[in-house]
Amino acid sequence: MAKRLHIDAIQTAPPGKVTPPDQARSVSIFAAPSTVAVVAQTRFQVVLYYNPAGPDESPLTVAARVKESLSTALPERPVLSGRLRKKEEEAAGGGRWEVKFNDAGVRLVQATAEVTMADVIESKEAHQLHAHLAYWEDLNMDRPDFSALFYIQVTQFEGDGYSIGVSCSLLLADPSFLTKFLISWAEIHTQMLTPPALLESSMFHLSYFQRRPDRPNRLRSIELSLSDDDSNRHPNATMLFELRQRDSSPSYDAMAIACLREATARLKARPVSEFVLIVSDHVGDLTVKTLQLASEYSSSTTTTVVELSDHVAYDVAWWDQLGMQELTLVPGNKPVHVSSQIVFDGKDGLVVVMIPESDARLMISVTLPNNSSV
Repeated sequence: MAKRLHIDAIQTAPPGKVTPPDQARSVSIFAAPSTVAVVAQTRFQVVLYYNPAGPDESPLTVAARVKESLSTALPERPVLSGRLRKKEEEAAGGGRWEVKFNDAGVRLVQATAEVTMADVIESKEAHQLHAHLAYWEDLNMDRPDFSALFYIQVTQFEGDGYSIGVSCSLLLADPSFLTKFLISWAEIHTQMLTPPALLESSMFHLSYFQRRPDRPNRLRSIELSLSDDDSNRHPNATMLFELRQRDSSPSYDAMAIACLREATARLKARPVSEFVLIVSDHVGDLTVKTLQLASEYSSSTTTTVVELSDHVAYDVAWWDQLGMQELTLVPGNKPVHVSSQIVFDGKDGLVVVMIPESDARLMISVTLPNNSSV
């Protein structure tokens, strides 16, 4: 009998303070409409797995407390409560969008899985199961301002154990920015527990809500069976680079091309003829464009990054360097496992340039499609 994941409830965690009016993040898109649709669904996905530290750390209690602490943390990052919309004055052109800061909030999903936490972590097809633990609904491109861009899912497994899954649009936040927010939010969450500012019995506890007898107990159920479609059996491959800019830094386009070539060589992937570049600057605008690769860039998988090493120092980085392994919602209770990936359904590559807000090192991610491996 197939195992299932049950979606028990979907709520909204709004910011705890009113968002000041007329704030937005401009998004400039230089790409075909088909590419825009793909990029709109592209997201960073993280799943953190925890063993409860005690009887007070039940998944239902965690979910209720998460809603309260998120509402406290979100006012510091109003972009994360925002929604995507096309700018009215350029609606016909299709190239200018914005993330409007408002009080729409983050979607909070509560779920129950008919598997143990070990079943997921130890599965040979774990990447497929992880995807069900970080909820996402594709944006309605006709009315994107009604679509959430940020989801947090709390899933209760059979026996002990629960997970917190995060899905966030790259138009909202890049992985580096989002991770910093999640770590800051977790610190706020633990501070509210010690001394307790979060109620032992939160008003948001799911057990307090009762559905009508003629309504189903769950919103929907999803089979956790594996797909026979081979294209879904292997996630996209993502490689990270950390760069320290020097005085003669190359352009972001040149950095992106150099990192793409290096990732293609190291991952032994088929070269792509073009790629989507996202330059994520949380102080200024976000830019999305498609870059065509010249034949000398795409004809070989053995090329080294000469241009990159001539101008900047770089290191290959890993997801765990972002610090997600330290994210604790209960003091001292670190996750037992963390899964991270960029979900990108484009046929070519994706490069994200993550410009830091401070003096931290600039980070670049390169994601190659799941059918690119030679």
